[in-house]
Amino acid sequence: MPNYKPLFKKNLLMMTILVFFLLVVIFFINFLYDKKSPSASLGGSFILTDQNGKVFDSKKVNLKKLLYFGYTYCPDICPLDLLKISKIFENNPTLKNEIKPIFISVDPERDTVKKLKIFMENFDKSITALTGTNQEIKNVLRKFKIYVKMNKSSPIDDDYLIDHSSLIFLLDKNDRYIKLFRPNDLKEDLSFN
Repeated sequence: MPNYKPLFKKNLLMMTILVFFLLVVIFFINFLYDKKSPSASLGGSFILTDQNGKVFDSKKVNLKKLLYFGYTYCPDICPLDLLKISKIFENNPTLKNEIKPIFISVDPERDTVKKLKIFMENFDKSITALTGTNQEIKNVLRKFKIYVKMNKSSPIDDDYLIDHSSLIFLLDKNDRYIKLFRPNDLKEDLSFN
């Protein structure tokens, strides 16, 4: 009659080692994934110019921030998205005490302070519109990983469309990423908690 006890012990030991090894691998994968999470790489403070020509320092706004990137010459999507954001804040006035809605232009060449001021008359007054120099805007776009492609037919072309990421970011009071929304996620009764 064969003795299976040594074979059983050997197999049990091998299974225990294998399970331990798998747990270690899973732990390290989770550890690495946490290091690469969007919250670690998105967001940050910025200084730009608002639609009234005043310096806007995001660090001085002691509220959460809702950021939307677009441009005033956009024929359809950007104005519609800003209308959605406007409706949310119009229908939930208490949100204005918790969250600062911000529109950041991806087109600093055409979106001057004057142009932003006129454009923003169509939307809720709580929304601050921002522009800046090409470099200032590039720095903000980089922080939020916003894709922008100007479709100019020539360097002097002033009538062009811009392809850009259509994303909305919720930041905490310290300009750290909390959540990402797509414009289709926006509903008038949306909660930002």
